Amino acid sequence: MKPNLSFKKYAKYYDFIYQDKNYNGECNFIEEIFEINKKAKNILELGCGTGNYTKILLSRGYKVTGVDISAEMLEIASEKCSARFIKGDIRAVKIDEKFDCCLAMFAVMGYIIKNRDIIKTLVNIRKHLKPNGIFIFDVWNGLSVMRILPEQRIKKVENDEVKIIRYAIPNLIAFEHICEVNYKLLILNKKENTYQEINEKHMMRYYFPQEIIYYLEESGFEVINICPFLNLNGKVNENIWNICIIAKAKRRD
Repeated sequence: MKPNLSFKKYAKYYDFIYQDKNYNGECNFIEEIFEINKKAKNILELGCGTGNYTKILLSRGYKVTGVDISAEMLEIASEKCSARFIKGDIRAVKIDEKFDCCLAMFAVMGYIIKNRDIIKTLVNIRKHLKPNGIFIFDVWNGLSVMRILPEQRIKKVENDEVKIIRYAIPNLIAFEHICEVNYKLLILNKKENTYQEINEKHMMRYYFPQEIIYYLEESGFEVINICPFLNLNGKVNENIWNICIIAKAKRRD
């Protein structure tokens, strides 16, 4: 397995760039799922990044184990909260524990781009869940990606010390169900009057609903719901870009 170097240089600025992301609201959505499907207490969070979900869920009384392949992201996460953090690849990480729930939030599964690795990841997640434990994750909806098509986006964030301009330049590789996103960060340090440029390429897999149902069922899961992200009762169609999948680990015979 080749190491995923996404966020290696980006990590330092990640929280600043996503300071407007409603992590609390998304954790409310996760708890809404728990109310309907599983009274979870012990959570495995894959692709935990800098620990933004982790910190909130810990504060709400959950036990959380966070896994990420990026040492840089985990270092930041460990400064925020006292969860157990493990550096590992979600395709193969082994933890001697079974969990009520597994989370892979903010398109973590999108970074698994090969078919064989999708199955490997899902089988590994299944192994770490208790019978009837639930797996919650969000991905880009292929129905929407192929209709709307990814566009170049520019985001600007600024405070008294630094100004960042981030360009996200997509390259759609439709046959492989992949969008190559080329990130360019232009960073101005106002106090030192210095300039830095960071370039990273992120390969993102998008999924079609019937495709992800097949992968999950082949890996020992039962799909409970596929809905628009943050809308449990909504319907998925070609206009919905982000979708949430909720699946249950089937009991082994």
